[in-house]
Amino acid sequence: MKKFKAGDHLVVNIDLIGFTEHHGLCVGPNQVIHQRKDGVIEQVSLKEFADGRSIRRKAIAYNKDFAIERAKSLLGYQPYSLLDANCEHFVIWCIEETHTSDQVSDALHLTAQVSARVGVLGMAARGIALGSAANIALASTVTKIAGEYIGLPDSVNKVLGTPGDLVAKPIESLILGTSGTLSTSADHLRDGEYGKAATSLVKGAVSTTVDATLVTPIKVVGDGIVAVADIGKDIWRWIRY
Repeated sequence: MKKFKAGDHLVVNIDLIGFTEHHGLCVGPNQVIHQRKDGVIEQVSLKEFADGRSIRRKAIAYNKDFAIERAKSLLGYQPYSLLDANCEHFVIWCIEETHTSDQVSDALHLTAQVSARVGVLGMAARGIALGSAANIALASTVTKIAGEYIGLPDSVNKVLGTPGDLVAKPIESLILGTSGTLSTSADHLRDGEYGKAATSLVKGAVSTTVDATLVTPIKVVGDGIVAVADIGKDIWRWIRY
């Protein structure tokens, strides 16, 4: 079995085409913290985490001690949700303090593309989906998924996937933000707090719109620039040594 270091973001493919992955954080020699589908966050051996599958390193935490500390702070039970609380969300939160999942955003992007192209979302959406920009975004996401499957470096996959992520990540942000806003407003309504329900609905709508249309795209571009710089550093080290 390959040797991994504390702070490594580890991944194993669950299905044959590599679309579904299981994620964990290496926290020491032969030890991984991951989230099971029943919600339990536990520390296991590399062998238990792999479960007979091949493990690959997706990324390395810039601050490994902080990432490990955050992972250990959540040992125990945490409700599992495919869309907003899966194993990838857990590891990304430990490493980057952000709440996102490439598996979720990629799936939402592909679903939106297919739905638009077959006319489910209307003729206007179909026209946009068949345009050059949408085709580039679709090719970008598919290429990134393929890169993940064959084990390309994370920086390379981020660069390849940036055009697609400019569509995928805002869709993810919009759906999750809307879901959270409606859930909060519904809780206030059940408690008879109608004023709070209206306020949370308006604030949530504004926050979600700003995040999906401004904050998330800027972050995607920023991550892409950092990834290009990382590739440049790797090439320079290779040339020098």
